[in-house]
Amino acid sequence: MTRPEDERPMTAPLADRVARLIEDLPRLPAVAQQALALLADPATEPEHLEAVLARDPSLSLRVLRLANSAYYRRSREVRTLSAAIVFLGFRTLHTLVLTSAVQRVLAGAGRLAEPLWLHSYGAGIACREWARRTRGGDPEEAFLAGLFHDVGKGVIALRFPRVYDEPAGVEGEAKALGFDHGELGRVLLERWELPGSLAEAVGSHHADEPDGLGAVARLGDWVAWAAAPGVGAPEPDPPAGVARDEPLVAEIREAVAAAVAEEGAT
Repeated sequence: MTRPEDERPMTAPLADRVARLIEDLPRLPAVAQQALALLADPATEPEHLEAVLARDPSLSLRVLRLANSAYYRRSREVRTLSAAIVFLGFRTLHTLVLTSAVQRVLAGAGRLAEPLWLHSYGAGIACREWARRTRGGDPEEAFLAGLFHDVGKGVIALRFPRVYDEPAGVEGEAKALGFDHGELGRVLLERWELPGSLAEAVGSHHADEPDGLGAVARLGDWVAWAAAPGVGAPEPDPPAGVARDEPLVAEIREAVAAAVAEEGAT
C-alpha cells in the first residue's frame, strides 16, 4: 500500500502526531456535552434533560425510537420525549447520547460511513450480549467498547480515504500512516474526556492478547463482521478462550443480525 501523498514520514512522537491530526476535529456536539453533564449530576431532573435533548431533533428521535423498540416489548406507545426519558432512565440515556455522537463522527467517512456505522453498532450489540449472558462485566460499558472500537477508522476515512481502497488491517494502516485506527481512537476518546478504561479498550482491541474491555471489544468486532462487514480487513480470530463454534457465539450473531437489520432499515 502506498503512503497518501499528503503524508510525511513520522518524526514527532506518535501521540503528538495523532493529536495534531485530530486537533481540528469537532469535540462532542454541544448538546451531547450538556446532556452528559446533566446525566452525571445527581440533582438533574428529567425536565432539565428534556430541555437539552429537545434542541437536537435527531437525538430526540433516537430516544423515542429506543423507548418504543422491540427490545423493551412495551404494550403502550411512548409518545413524548419526557415520557421516554423517564422510561429509559439516565444510564441508558448516557449510552444513547454517546451512540449518537459516534454516529456523527462516522458520518464524515463518505461512502464508508454506512458500513462503518452498522459494523460499530453491531459490535456494540455483540459486546453487550456477551457481557449480559456471561455476566462478564457491565453490559452498557461493554456496548460502548464495541461501539467505539472503530471510531478511529472514521477519522482515517475522512482524512485519508485512499487507505481503504483495498482491505487494510492494522498493519496496512500503520504502514501507510505510522499509526492504526485503535491508537487514533484512543486519543480521540481521551480528547472527549471519556473514561480511561474505554479509551484503553479501543486502543488495545487489536493487541496480541487484549484483556478486560479490550478483549470484549475484540470479540464484538469478530462476531459482528458476519452480519455487518466493516471497513478494512476483518479480525481473523476471536479472543483467547472463545471457540469459533461456541453455541453462545451463534446466538449472539443472531441477535446482532436482527439489531443491524432493524438499524439499517431506519
